[in-house]
Amino acid sequence: MEWEAVVYGPVKSRRLGRSLGINLTPLELKVCNFSCGYCRVGVPSKGNVTAQEFEEYGWTPEQVKDCITMGLQSHNRENTSIDYITIAGNGEPTLYPWLENIVNHLLLERNRILAGKPTAIFTNATTVNQENMRNAIYKVDRRFFKLDAGDEKTFRRINVPIGATYKEVVENLLTLDNYELSVAVTSGDVSNYDSFFNAEFTQNLRKMRFTRLFIYDIDIPKTVSPRFNKKTEKERLDELAEHLRRETNKEVIVLWEPTPRESNIPLYPQQIN
Repeated sequence: MEWEAVVYGPVKSRRLGRSLGINLTPLELKVCNFSCGYCRVGVPSKGNVTAQEFEEYGWTPEQVKDCITMGLQSHNRENTSIDYITIAGNGEPTLYPWLENIVNHLLLERNRILAGKPTAIFTNATTVNQENMRNAIYKVDRRFFKLDAGDEKTFRRINVPIGATYKEVVENLLTLDNYELSVAVTSGDVSNYDSFFNAEFTQNLRKMRFTRLFIYDIDIPKTVSPRFNKKTEKERLDELAEHLRRETNKEVIVLWEPTPRESNIPLYPQQIN
């Protein structure tokens, strides 16, 4: 396979600047145990993919590592402006069976080819109870976990999980420290806004040991469902941020920027993290 299937971008990241992406999912699939209605990948999720299936698609760890090396070398030759190297892509990266092997290789090649560039990973926290996945996640410089709902009912409407529950995600987050939490706020026909004011949600946030919390609107006109195309007003995000700061006494950052509704924002691989 071409290395561009694994190493893409750099793309604009609202948290990380110019982010060089690492994708661990075959382009024909979306391997994720969530099927979020706002996901910009634009295809249904395939939640359970075996190691054998990854191999059948040609995504063995050896091939992925070769692509990472070639991609980093190419961007080094081109002197590409890069702020972060980010494991994200068109799926949930921790469902890739050999993630720790890939992270080890990425860090070695980063040190050799793009020394000094920090690394990050975006994940949904469903697999951190597995020791190998937890080890891999904590080897990168920054780790971002998502929590897009304040209760189980809203979680199922927004994230449409495959074999995961809201309780499990929250319990996993409560076992962690030194991470950053991301909350996507949806508006329109399917809104999760009110759920973030639930007493149980704020109580759980107080117990979590994250370093900062990001809240942001789903600013993606082109999504799987038009129900998620309504932009959340900045005033509502500010109101929620102030509430969460007051309730948790933690740093809360609002990510919002105007985007014309008619803009043709492309789908993967031009993802905005």
